[in-house]
Amino acid sequence: MKAERLRELFAWIESFTNLERSGAVFSARAYQLERMRHLAHRLGDPQDAFRGMHVAGSKGKGSTAALLAWSLQASGLRTGLYTSPHVESYQERYCVLENGTADPRPELLEELGGQLRRHIEALPPAVLQEYGQPTTFELLTLLAFLLFRESGCQAAVLETGIGGRLDATNVVSPELCLLTPIEREHTDVLGDTLAQISREKGGIIKPGVPVYSAAQAPEARQVLRGIAEERGSPIAFVDEELEELSSRFTPEGTELALRFRGEAPRRYRLALIGDFQAENAALVDLAARRTLGLAGEALERGLQAARLPARLELLRAHPPVVLDGAHTPHSVERVLAVFRALFGSDGVLLFGAARGKKIEEMAALLAPAFRRVVITTPGTFKESDPAKTFRLFQGPCPAALLEPETGAALALALGLTEGRRPLLVLGSFYLAGEVRRRLNS
Repeated sequence: MKAERLRELFAWIESFTNLERSGAVFSARAYQLERMRHLAHRLGDPQDAFRGMHVAGSKGKGSTAALLAWSLQASGLRTGLYTSPHVESYQERYCVLENGTADPRPELLEELGGQLRRHIEALPPAVLQEYGQPTTFELLTLLAFLLFRESGCQAAVLETGIGGRLDATNVVSPELCLLTPIEREHTDVLGDTLAQISREKGGIIKPGVPVYSAAQAPEARQVLRGIAEERGSPIAFVDEELEELSSRFTPEGTELALRFRGEAPRRYRLALIGDFQAENAALVDLAARRTLGLAGEALERGLQAARLPARLELLRAHPPVVLDGAHTPHSVERVLAVFRALFGSDGVLLFGAARGKKIEEMAALLAPAFRRVVITTPGTFKESDPAKTFRLFQGPCPAALLEPETGAALALALGLTEGRRPLLVLGSFYLAGEVRRRLNS
C-alpha cells in the first residue's frame, strides 16, 4: 500500500512538464529560478535548513556527490543525498545517510509528498499566472529539500539535473561547489559550444564560495576560472594541485594513491570501479579536507562505503553482467576501457540510447570492441529509435542484432554470452534500470 501511494505521488509529479523525459527545447518559462525561489519561500525555504554542497558537470557528478555525501556522514553528520537520474525508481534520488546506513525514508517521503501536492494544488491563480506551473524536476527538488529539513539533516549534497545556472537546485546557498568534467551535451538547452555549456554548468558558482573542479578542457577551464574570478570565489583544479594519482581496479572496486602538492601521500579504497572513480575521489578529498576540514579517517570510511547503481555495476559475476548508464562518447570510451581491462575483448554488448545522443560516435567506439552487439529500446522514459541505432551500429559491426523489446533483447544477449562471455549493458540509465529490474526479479 505504501509503495502504491509513492507511485501515485510520483505519477502526479510526472504529470507536470518533465524536461528530463521530453527533452523540451529551452524556454525562459520552463527554465526559471524565480519560480523555484518563490515556491521554496512559500514552503519556508527548506533549502536553508542544512549545509549545502552543490555538484555540477557532465560526467561523474552522481558518483562524486555520493562519495562526498558518504564522507560527510562518516564524519558524524546526518547527510542528505539528492541525485539524478534514477535507475529503477524515483525513490533512488533521495537518501538520508547516517551511522553507515542509507535510508530513503519512504514513509516521510510519502507524507511530505502529500503536503507538497496540497500546497501546489492550492496555489493562487495569480501565482500561476506570474510564474507558470512548476516542472517535474522542480517538484522533485522541493521534495528533497523538505525531506532533508524534516529528517534533521545537518548537511546535504545536491546534484544538478541538466545544467547549473537555471537548475532547480541552484536556489541553495552552498558552502562548497564541485564541478566534474564538462562535455558537449544537451546542446538544445545548454548551448552548442563547450564554452556556452561551461557557462551554464559554472552558474552554480556563488560569490565567495570555494569551488573545486576536475581537470577540464582548456576552453571549459578558462570559462570556469573567469566566472570564479568575477564572483570572488577561490577555485582549484585538481590536476593543477596533484603531484601523483595512481589507481588499480578489480571487479571488487578501486584502490588509489594520491598526493597533492606540499602534502603527504594518502591511499583509499573504493567500492566504485574505474580509474575515473579515482579521479572523482581525488576531487572529493581535496574539497573535503581543504574547505570542510574532514579528517582522513572519515574520508577513508566514506569513500569506501559510497555506492550508486549503474556506475560500472557488476550485477552478476558468472558470467559477468555489468551495467553503466554512460551516454556520451567520452564517458562510453572510459567505461569501455575499464570493462576490457577487467574482462577482456570477447564480450557482448547490449546497447540502447535515447534520441538526441551522439549514437554514431558511440557506435564507432563500441561496435569494433565486442564479439556480438544487441540493440534495443532504452526503456520507455525517453523517446528512442532503436532501428536507427541499429543501422548506425551495422556499419562497423555487420553481426549486430536488433531486438526492440528489452526483455527479449536481454535474453538474446545473455544467450550470446554462452554462460562465459562478459555482458556490458550501456547507453542509458533507464536501460540499466530495466535490465536490473528483470535480473533481480
